[in-house]
Amino acid sequence: MSSMLLILEKINSKDKDFRYMATSDLLNELQKETFRADGDMERRLGDAILVQLEDQSGDISGMAVKCVGHLVRKVSQARAEVVIKTLCERAITALPKGKNEQQRDMAMISLKTVVGEISGGNLAVSASNMIANKMLEGLTKEASNVISDSLDILAEVTQKFGNLLVAEHARIKATLVPLLDDARAPIRKRAMHCLAAMSVYMNDGLLDEVVSHLLQRLKEGQRTIKPDVLRSYVAAVGHVSRSVGYRFGKYLVEATALVVSYCEAAKEKEGDDELREHCLQAMEGFVLCCPTDARSHMSALIDAGLKFIKFDPNFADEDMDEDGAEEGGEEDEEQEEEE
Repeated sequence: MSSMLLILEKINSKDKDFRYMATSDLLNELQKETFRADGDMERRLGDAILVQLEDQSGDISGMAVKCVGHLVRKVSQARAEVVIKTLCERAITALPKGKNEQQRDMAMISLKTVVGEISGGNLAVSASNMIANKMLEGLTKEASNVISDSLDILAEVTQKFGNLLVAEHARIKATLVPLLDDARAPIRKRAMHCLAAMSVYMNDGLLDEVVSHLLQRLKEGQRTIKPDVLRSYVAAVGHVSRSVGYRFGKYLVEATALVVSYCEAAKEKEGDDELREHCLQAMEGFVLCCPTDARSHMSALIDAGLKFIKFDPNFADEDMDEDGAEEGGEEDEEQEEEE
C-alpha cells in the first residue's frame, strides 16, 4: 500500500520525468497478478489515470492508456464502470474549435483498449451496453469527427459483444441505416462496417429488414441515389453477405441480379472503376460465403468475372493514347526536319 501511495504522490508531480516514472511503476503494479486495492485506493487510482490520459506528454498519456486496460480488470465492477462512463463522456464531447483534441482522442483509444481487455462476465455485459448507448448518443452530435469516432467504437463493441446487446439491436440498426445515405463518405464507410459487424448477431427478422433495405435502395438506382452513395450500398451488400455467411443465401437471386447489372453498367461509365470494383468484391463474397446457394447463379458470376479479368484501368484510354502518340510522332518529325 505504501508503494501505491508513493506512486500517487509522484504522479501529481510537476516534473514530467517523475510523472513518467510513476505512471510506469503504476503499470507494472497493475500487471501483477497479486495486485489488490481497497475501495478508496481504487478510486484514487482511477482518478489519477484519468488525469494522466490528459498529460501533455505523449509518452505519459500513452502509458496511461495501457493502465486503463489493466485497471478495469483489476478493480471492482462499480469502479470500472465509473472509469468507462467518464471515458465515454469525454469521447462524445465535441470540443470548441481550436481546442486541443487530445482529451477526446485519448478517450477513444482508451475505450478501444477497454473493449479489447474485457473478456466476459458481468463487467462485459454492463460495459458493452454502456459503451453502445453512449456511442449511439455520439451519433446524434453534429461534429463529423465525433460521429466517425463513435461509429468506430460502436463497431468494436458490437463485433466483440454483439450477443450481449440483443436488446439494443433494433435501435442500433435504426440509427445506422440512415447513415448509409450520409453525404460524408467516411461516415458512410464506418456505418457500413458497423452494420456488417452487428448483422452477425441479428435475428432473422432484423437481418431481413437490413438486407431488404439495401436491395431496395439498389433497385431505386440512380433515380434517387447519388453515384458515390450507390457505391456505398453495393459495398454494404458485399460486407453484410461476408459477415452473415450462409444466412445471406435466400437473398442471392435478387442480390446477384442487381450487382451484376451495376457491374455491367459501370463498364459504360467513364471513371467509375470504383463501382465496378465494389461489384466484383460483392460477387466474390457471394461465392465464398454462400457456395451452395451461389451454384445456380455461377454462370452470371463467372461471365462477369471473365469479362473484367482482362480489364486494366491503366489502359482504359488506349485509343486516345494511340492517337496522341501519332500526333506527337508527327510533331517530332517536323521538329527534326526543321533542325
